[in-house]
Amino acid sequence: MNTQKIFISDVVTVKSHTFLYSGNFVNSLNLLLAPSLPSTCAKKRSISASTTRAAAGGRHFQTPTRIDLKPSCFSPMAAPTSDGLVDDRIAGISSAIRVIPDFPKPGIMFQDITTLLLDPVAFKNTIDLFVERYKDKDISVVAGVEARGFIFGPPIALAIGAKFVPMRKPNKLPGAVISEEYSLEYGTDKIEMHVGAVQEGERALVIDDLIATGGTLCAAINLLERVGVKVVECACVIELPDLKGRERLGDKPLFVLVS
Repeated sequence: MNTQKIFISDVVTVKSHTFLYSGNFVNSLNLLLAPSLPSTCAKKRSISASTTRAAAGGRHFQTPTRIDLKPSCFSPMAAPTSDGLVDDRIAGISSAIRVIPDFPKPGIMFQDITTLLLDPVAFKNTIDLFVERYKDKDISVVAGVEARGFIFGPPIALAIGAKFVPMRKPNKLPGAVISEEYSLEYGTDKIEMHVGAVQEGERALVIDDLIATGGTLCAAINLLERVGVKVVECACVIELPDLKGRERLGDKPLFVLVS
């Protein structure tokens, strides 16, 4: 029987991730690999580096069967997007997004895209994936939802030859505005856009960094449709499926890269 030693530091240095291998995962507590472990990495699970080091005690562990340790096994495999697209770039985008627990309040796992913006390759790949999807869909308006929709919207709009329309919170836009109110967990809020920014019959893409409950995106859709604009699709970098925002959008298409 062939055996191969793997040091736990090899796992820890990979951004503190263990990896799922077709349903079996490296157990961070007993540090044993499942008895039969295919070499293809299918999914990742975050763990604490300090927890893993403490549990490992600096020791190595052995696998009872040989594993083909290709470099790709220590990075996330490309996951399909919301419409089944599989692209190697998505793995890099996903790994560049940082999760901050208990922010801005306890119990919230905040998806921080600022680390994605620090990675020029991942950031460019994010924009490129959206551009490739929408460049031939005759879109004349890219509507970005405040605030992080302002980051992704303008470069997409420039690349596909569309105008960028900011959708802002109340009292941020000068001049005449049209507004749409939407519900929050407690209370309501509004988004606004300039009167005359879009014209009846135009085709729009609505973009934000993340969809959670879907309230803001629904308000953006309603705002555009009230003035006769056709919303072709909503696009987000991240989806939190457990919050069922996609269901709230009804029949409006939603495209996301990471969920």
